[in-house]
Parts: sequence; structure tokens; C-alpha cells
Amino acid sequence: MIIDYCEKEITEGGRTQLHMGLQFEDEPDSLYVAELELDEDGSISEWKLFYNGFDCGYAFRPEEKEALILFAAGQGISIHTET
Repeated sequence: MIIDYCEKEITEGGRTQLHMGLQFEDEPDSLYVAELELDEDGSISEWKLFYNGFDCGYAFRPEEKEALILFAAGQGISIHTET
């Protein structure tokens, strides 16, 4: 998985969302957007993957989740994870 960018957004309802652009190695010409919704404590309450604006219903693998969290941390966004 190749992660291109990470944008943080506060929704009208006051929720924090991260939008992360990515590609999968086996689909180099397809661009996806991962949407992570954060709770008030900074933990992730929802993981979604979009392609052309449509929810893919994708279940992220643990190593993919870890890569997204680490990329966000590199952008200065702190996400709390369970230990």
C-alpha cells in the first residue's frame, strides 16, 4: 500500500475525520481514499475505503491499519491505539 497524503477535517457535527489517499501495489492505476473517523479521545471509531466516492465496504488488514496510523503520526496527527 502506497500512501500519498493525509488531510484532517472537522465535520459540521464536530467529529474529526482523516482522509488519506492511497494506492494498492496490485492496482497501481487506481486511487483510493481511506476515511478514518476519530473519537474525542483520538481513537479510531470507523475505517472506510472509498473509490470514486463510493464506499468499498473494505476490511483493512492489521498491517494496513498500522501503516495508515504511522503515516498520520508522521504528519503530526496523534491517534490512540489499544495496547
